[in-house]
Amino acid sequence: MTDKKLSKNSIEKIVKDALSIFQLVEDVPQLWDRSFSAYKTNCQMIPEYIREDLLKIAVVGVIKSGKSTFINSLGGKELVKRGAGVITSITTRIRKGRKNRATLYLKSWDDINSQLKNVLLLFPDDGSDNKIMKDFDIRRKRDRDYLRKIYKILIRDFFDTKVEIRPETLLIKYALKGFDTCKDLVQADESVICFNSKEFDRHKAYTSDPNIAFYIKDACLDVFGTTINPNVEIADCQGSDSTDPAQLAQVLKYLESSNLIIYCISSRIGLRQSDITFLKQIKNSGLLENIIFINNCDLTEHENLDDLIKIETSIQQTLEFLEIHPQIFSLSSLYNLFLNTESKLNKKDKHRLKFWQEEKKIIQYSDLKTREFNCFFKQVVDQNKHRLLISNHLNRLNMVMGQLDQKADIFIDLLSSDRLKEEKAIQRLNDLHNNASRLEAIVENSLDGAVRGIKDEIEANLKNTFIHDDKLILKKVQDFIRTISFDVEKYKSITEESGFRQILYLMFQEFKRRLDLFVIEEIRPQLKRFIQTQEEKIISYFQSLFDSYQVDLLKPDHYPQFKIDSKSANHKINFNTSVDIEKIKKILGLQLPDKIFEAQYTKRIKTNVFADFSLHTILQILSTLFNKKSKFSFSPGLKTAALKIKKENQKIIKNQFEEYRMSLSTDYFERLIKAATRDFKEKIKERFNQYQSFKEEMTRLFSLKEIKKEEQKIKAQAIKLKIKKLSCDIESCAEISML
Repeated sequence: MTDKKLSKNSIEKIVKDALSIFQLVEDVPQLWDRSFSAYKTNCQMIPEYIREDLLKIAVVGVIKSGKSTFINSLGGKELVKRGAGVITSITTRIRKGRKNRATLYLKSWDDINSQLKNVLLLFPDDGSDNKIMKDFDIRRKRDRDYLRKIYKILIRDFFDTKVEIRPETLLIKYALKGFDTCKDLVQADESVICFNSKEFDRHKAYTSDPNIAFYIKDACLDVFGTTINPNVEIADCQGSDSTDPAQLAQVLKYLESSNLIIYCISSRIGLRQSDITFLKQIKNSGLLENIIFINNCDLTEHENLDDLIKIETSIQQTLEFLEIHPQIFSLSSLYNLFLNTESKLNKKDKHRLKFWQEEKKIIQYSDLKTREFNCFFKQVVDQNKHRLLISNHLNRLNMVMGQLDQKADIFIDLLSSDRLKEEKAIQRLNDLHNNASRLEAIVENSLDGAVRGIKDEIEANLKNTFIHDDKLILKKVQDFIRTISFDVEKYKSITEESGFRQILYLMFQEFKRRLDLFVIEEIRPQLKRFIQTQEEKIISYFQSLFDSYQVDLLKPDHYPQFKIDSKSANHKINFNTSVDIEKIKKILGLQLPDKIFEAQYTKRIKTNVFADFSLHTILQILSTLFNKKSKFSFSPGLKTAALKIKKENQKIIKNQFEEYRMSLSTDYFERLIKAATRDFKEKIKERFNQYQSFKEEMTRLFSLKEIKKEEQKIKAQAIKLKIKKLSCDIESCAEISML
């Protein structure tokens, strides 16, 4: 069974059959209760829920690895611009749509100005520009003039041949060059611009131009056609090899939410150092479980198939050395794209296609690996689709049908009983109702006290991790800071030409970047695991409360006077979970605090650094006066400055760590537990309401005349038959989807 058939035929038939059962139950008042109204509504929405939920597939790789070409080959058309070679933090998300539509999400002016102010941190000036920095706004001409002045200084005095242009310099360049184009598009709050239908391709001019891309947060492409799976979102994640930690953090954030990562490697050069660095970051974040590799074949670079396989083997060996056991597909994305768009190719590209087709062995190998990838990709999508999008809805529906099935069993047995048994049953229902009422009062009065237990446990765990931390996170960061070394000699020429302020800027920016990368690679994954553990504790705690409070009217041992079908008794009659943490976080818009540690350059640090440097300079001058052999050097003063920056930031980071703990406790876990408590109360209340309605319905049942009882009994039996068939269909759907 194809995925299309599974989603459109099987699921829609299951929903249709379930709704028909609900319709039959509505004709039997004693079987229907208020909870089934909500179940019926949810059932009607299942196809829409599945359509709205998306599997996220992230395509990553360093610059010039063929990401865009691969994505275009998946979509069967030129969706994103190939060969742009742009390093930005933009993530372009591609989904199936009813028409072609490109939506660009723009940053706010506050976000833009904040980003530029961070770049300018510690930039040397004579103090005349302090006022500008306090309320910097790129929309003002004087502030743009200030940026231009700084950009010229950075190019002149801070050019780094190893990385060509420093990342902070590039950001200023992009901001200035893109301003005129974007000044009327950007708003006070985040805004969007859209390109529909015939204008769809206009988005490429924005996302492929780094000057404009600076002002864009991310992009979403809705694509009409049959090549994109309707339940899949494919994302082109740029910036993976950026030296800017903020851009890297943006990429890793999307990867964390993805169901599959496709990593692109260019066969022209294989794995580069930037690839290895990025893969280590992915590994540290615990994201290697669902990753596959595309060896993007550049057909013009390989003389024969043996040469291509040699590159593939080299990639595999390097990955295994990194303890990554890869699934690698060597294929030509560009060749596949040209095949799909042959009628639209220009003369040059048609010639390239014809030339490649003459290399039969390589093409055959690429075609084979393309088929293998397509098969593997479909299998992964189908399995994840069922597990993440379908199974939850079907399990919930099956649970409801199980509840209804057991209720029908009791209903039929009651209709078959004599007067004496009816009276005993009524007494039992009264007892259960009274017990439920008493328990409801207990829950209402004791829940706050019971929940305090999980609050105290989470708070204790936070203190153990953050306050009593002597071996874990804080110590790890402080040890890292101590190990940061600065090669002051490489800055010697800059210092001699431009002075101490310039070198200090370089030193601090380097220190800040290295610390930010360390936090992204080592600290965030560790904190993420800690937070996930606490969330699991919250779920487990509420589940234990739910189990201890629960009184289930439909348990067979509550009705020893009735025979209940053993098959129907196997249905699980409870809520899947006591609280849905992920749903709660989504409703609240709950997110973890952005900043954990951030290097700072305070007035105190600045004063101390300059005082120490002045002292060292004076001592150096005196030394050269009294000792002719002694040579003047900035190095001792620079080393002292570096030590001072590190020492002071260790104190700052300790305070930031405590602030993060408090924010995590107050703004995250406290809100989460409070919302979970409300959700829990609602579910308990729903359960008790079922007890009340069930008693009322059974009481009315006993007053029916015999002929009416027989009619109701026949209806209930018909309902049970339909439930049995539906349960078989749900089970079959699950089995088929996992093939």
